[in-house]
Amino acid sequence: MSIPWGAINYWAVLVAGLATFLLGGLWYTALFGKLWVQLNGYTEEQVKKMQARRPPPVFFGGMVACYLIVALVFGILVATFNVPTALAGIGLGCLLWLAMAAISMTGHIASDKPLGLFVIDTSFQLIFLVMMGAILGSWR
Repeated sequence: MSIPWGAINYWAVLVAGLATFLLGGLWYTALFGKLWVQLNGYTEEQVKKMQARRPPPVFFGGMVACYLIVALVFGILVATFNVPTALAGIGLGCLLWLAMAAISMTGHIASDKPLGLFVIDTSFQLIFLVMMGAILGSWR
């Protein structure tokens, strides 16, 4: 497969990656942060230890880098398959989510984590992949 590097909208990739980072901040703090911590069985002390092991530049920098990589791969798919509209991008995002959710479910099945964690995480993934698809599909 030849990657059409020149057909990728890198501004759209940047915006999609940063928008996902911001959405994740909202999702895992204000919306579901306390429930996510509770379902993981973490104590306040454990959360503080985890935060100390990954200082903000490492934690946030790593998150931004990962979301930019996801957005770039999504941008490559949009360019390769010539996704022409936001709606088509949303459809591609849903397909990517279906694969991601199935992979995540295999990990969930093999764990002793509550189903609520899977729902919180995969719901976030669905929303951000739909959002990325809309951005990347519409901003050609």
